[in-house]
Formats: sequence, C-alpha cells, structure tokens
Amino acid sequence: MDIQKYRRSTFFLTALLLLTIAAAPALAAEVETLILFDPMAGETPESIVFDRADNAYITLAFTGEIRKIAPDLTQTSLAFLPIGTPCGPLAVVALGLAIDRHDQLYVAVTACDPANSGIWQVDTDDGSIQLLANAPSFVVWNGIDVHKGFIYAADTFGGLVWRIPAAGGSPEIWADDPLLQIAPGSPFPGPNGVQFFRGSVYVVNSSTGGIVEIPIENDGTAGQASLFGSVFPLGCDEITFDVLGRLYCTTDPFNTLARVSPDGTVEILLTAADLLDGPTSAAFGRKGTNKKNLYITNAAFPIFTTTFRPSLMRLRIEVPGAPDEY
Repeated sequence: MDIQKYRRSTFFLTALLLLTIAAAPALAAEVETLILFDPMAGETPESIVFDRADNAYITLAFTGEIRKIAPDLTQTSLAFLPIGTPCGPLAVVALGLAIDRHDQLYVAVTACDPANSGIWQVDTDDGSIQLLANAPSFVVWNGIDVHKGFIYAADTFGGLVWRIPAAGGSPEIWADDPLLQIAPGSPFPGPNGVQFFRGSVYVVNSSTGGIVEIPIENDGTAGQASLFGSVFPLGCDEITFDVLGRLYCTTDPFNTLARVSPDGTVEILLTAADLLDGPTSAAFGRKGTNKKNLYITNAAFPIFTTTFRPSLMRLRIEVPGAPDEY
C-alpha cells in the first residue's frame, strides 16, 4: 500500500467534502463538549464503551492508554497496551474497543512488535491485561464487538470479518463477502466499525460508505450479507444504534455525525460547526436518563485536522440507545 498516495488522496477528498458539508445545519440543540484532551501528549481518543455503572472507557490511539471516565467526569488511567513507539508510516494504534456482560474490555491493537498485535483483554477492576489472540501476519483488526463468547473483528485491509473466542483461542475468518471489499481506487480502508444488533453483525465499509448487515445463523455461521444503508461519500468510522433501530455513524475525518434510519434515510446531526474534529466513535450511556445521551469521541488526528481539538462530546437524543445484547 502506498501510504503517501493514500494520505494525499485522503487530504484532497477531505477538503472537497468539508466544503460540501460546511453549510449543513446543526439539527441537534443539545450538544456540549465535556472533556478536551491534550494533542501534544498524543491523546487521540479512538473508541468508547460504557460499563454497567456508567463509567466510560476510551482508547487513546497513539499512546495505547485505556482512559476511564467516571460519571462525574473524573479521569484515571486504567491500563496501557504494549503498542511500542511509532515505527513506520502506518501509525501504531489501539483501535476498536468492546465490553462484555462482566465488564471485561477487549481491545484490538496494532503494535510495533507483531507479537503484541491482536486482541487484548483488560480487567476493569485492576487494569491487568492479557493477549487473547495474536493477529495473523498483515492483518489489521479495527472495530470489534463481543457477543455470546466471541469477538467479531473487522479486517480493515483484508475485506473480512474474523471471529475470535473471548476466552482465548485461534481466530477464524467468519465472513467474506464482496460488500466488505475495499472499493477499487478508494483512498480509504474497508471494514471498520463493528456492532451487534438484533441478531446481526453490522460492519461499516469506509471505502464504499456502505453499512453491511450480516445475520448470525443458529449454528453461529455468517448468513447472507446485505446492505443496510449507505453514507457515501463520507463513510463511517464506528456505529451504534438507538431503540428505534436508527444507526449513528461517526465520519472521521469528515467532521459529521450522521443518523441512518432503517428505511435508509440519512440525516446529518452535527458538523464541524458544532466543534466536531475527527469524530471516531459514539456510544450511549447505560443508566437512567443517561441512556438518552450519545457520547462522541473526536480524535483530531494530526494528518486530518487544522484545529487539533481532541475531545469527548455529549449529544442529547430523544430516545434511548439500544440495550446491550451480549
């Protein structure tokens, strides 16, 4: 892969799309910035999940840190994943994050040392970490979710979805479909965010803008993939659902939050005018009135931003997020 060509193509496409969406109205009245992170310290929030006590956990991509944020916004460092130091044109990152019914965290990591690349488990009680599965050579696992003892991981350059036992074990290719492949000539990767919802695994293909629905059959195999919707040409980074089955899509580096209804209708809820700066992930709170709050991480990755404003934001939605389905 020609990284410099990728970056040049991405820069020009980003500029074009930012001009296109700059005038889009902000449809949400209740959005606020809760936390500003330090870009000079490499604090680039990538993924967010909540535990049963409504604590948020965020991966900081370039440092490997898992940051815990309490409901009162108190911050502590829970753990550091062994990503190493920057070691090439592809940045070393802690990517996708998932949480199970026991509040155990799972993190997809790409590390300088291939022996440390794979799926890691993080104990939310004491911050201890262990490697569950090493990623095969040249495989980059990105977005992940956990369901019924298995972790589903997007292979962002291979156009696949892998399945890994949450208790540890050998990874296997779970889904291989043309809808997951990188679009020819696209400067963007393929499979990115992953979310389980109502019996299916949803995977976003950043290169096509497509949101792919893959049902889980009774025997655990992948069913026939189909297109749930599309936000082309923006493409999603990560996704989450509300109780009405509407999907919320963060569009790093295009500074929009989009909502996709089951009929395919796309609404732009927030833009750069609302201080989005590379929105990478979104998740609903877990308890009481917080279930109607959508939390958004902005990574402000240096190659895409001019404002360098990594942050955690909160948007009030009229309905709760979808309940967790472990």
